[in-house]
Amino acid sequence: MNEENWNQADDQGGSEFSQNRNYEGTGQSQEPVKDSTIWQAGSVDDGPQPMPSSDNMYRFQNVKPEETAEKKSREKKSGGMKRTIVAAVVFGVVAALCFFALVKITGVWGPEKSGGSIGSVEPFATDNGLTAVSGGAAGPGDVSSIVEAVMPSIVSITETSTATSYFGQSYPTEGAGSGFIVKEDNNELLIVTNNHVVAGADSITVTFIDNTTAKATVKGTDPTADLAVISVKVGDLKKETKSHIKVASLGHSEDVKVGQMAIAIGNALGYGQSVTVGYISAKDRQVEVGDGNSSSSNTMVLLQTDAAINPGNSGGALLDVNGNVIGINSVKYADTKVEGIGYAIPMSDAIPIINELMNREVLKDEEKGYLGITGRTISEEVSKAYGFPIGIYISEVSESGAAKDAGIKQGDVITKINGSKVTSIEQVQNKVNNTKAGTEITVTIARSQEGEYKEQDVKVVLKSSETLDELDNGTQDGGSGSNNGGNPFGYGNDSYGGDQIVPW
Repeated sequence: MNEENWNQADDQGGSEFSQNRNYEGTGQSQEPVKDSTIWQAGSVDDGPQPMPSSDNMYRFQNVKPEETAEKKSREKKSGGMKRTIVAAVVFGVVAALCFFALVKITGVWGPEKSGGSIGSVEPFATDNGLTAVSGGAAGPGDVSSIVEAVMPSIVSITETSTATSYFGQSYPTEGAGSGFIVKEDNNELLIVTNNHVVAGADSITVTFIDNTTAKATVKGTDPTADLAVISVKVGDLKKETKSHIKVASLGHSEDVKVGQMAIAIGNALGYGQSVTVGYISAKDRQVEVGDGNSSSSNTMVLLQTDAAINPGNSGGALLDVNGNVIGINSVKYADTKVEGIGYAIPMSDAIPIINELMNREVLKDEEKGYLGITGRTISEEVSKAYGFPIGIYISEVSESGAAKDAGIKQGDVITKINGSKVTSIEQVQNKVNNTKAGTEITVTIARSQEGEYKEQDVKVVLKSSETLDELDNGTQDGGSGSNNGGNPFGYGNDSYGGDQIVPW
């Protein structure tokens, strides 16, 4: 026979109600329970009887449970269940009515409002085959609309050039790069890219968004800034191509903040346009960039990004989230220990140079202008060692040259041409030799005065190459270096290397 022990809560005391079952014949002793009343059901005697326990506590044995109390309890439970079911039904109906009312008011219904941006699930086929979600998943990081708007201004560039093997044999080579359209008029389409993309090219081919191609020519280059402008004749473009392309929107790189999103578009590995996304990692990074064609290098101030920059991306656009070009992808740090470090030329620094390159004319040799001087680059290393300003040290001045007439002297250091900073002899040569003889330019020089270099602007009217005949041919550094602070290079080779002196 089973015995049931019930811990019954006192109505006033509020103790817990718990159930404990003991089975007859098990031989298990009853653990004493303090401060509780245990009713034992199943006895044939009437009335409660005290049951002394081992701890002298009394347990009352109920030998005849009250049937009426049990009925009331069952009725109470039954009634409570009915009320619970009714309440649940009412709640469900009210919730359903509220939901449909909200849908009606707002007009929102999943698949109908998605417009394909979130996607809708097609019903399963009768053969229980799998189905796919239609539409693309657009999220806060989606830049497809920006890319779609900007892509018509981006181009792929393919250049062919001639290389020489170790055995002296010539063979054709091909390289890939990127660019973006900055100007369009009735005659030509102007495209910006890196100088190293087109330097030494025998031919240049541009591919537009509609996959049509056109031949391009170099308008102007600045090797030190690693910038170039190439030109495509509008007459060479198809009507459909003209309707598809557009001019890029240029942004101010000074407004760029570290941590903002950046989008790189370019002809990576020559496969065609591709998109990578990252962030602006740093600003004003000083990066020493090698020429690739020589042992010389140049320090550039660049934007750093973790957007993937690969071969073929050079010259492509680095965009902000508004689709404005904030940089020109130029360099990547390649090392097995390095991940995600790419660099771009800041757009604010590039715009003055681009404006100058766009306005350059393709001149014949007899039309080119010259200063009538020789000089060498003062690198950052030489500047620190000798205390000279970074720029171009003037080694010799032609007596019949344009510089002499303007008052420029041996020992002066050229720091700017027409307001644009110059840091290498190649920059000065490009700016001067791409200007017609007879044109007046502004040359900023730094001259030593009482042991201190001070800048001043000098107006110079360029002359032809005939004024170069009396200058040193570059075998030695012209002048003794006794004037205006002396020559930081001495004669012949110097321990700092650098560019050989060249008359121009």
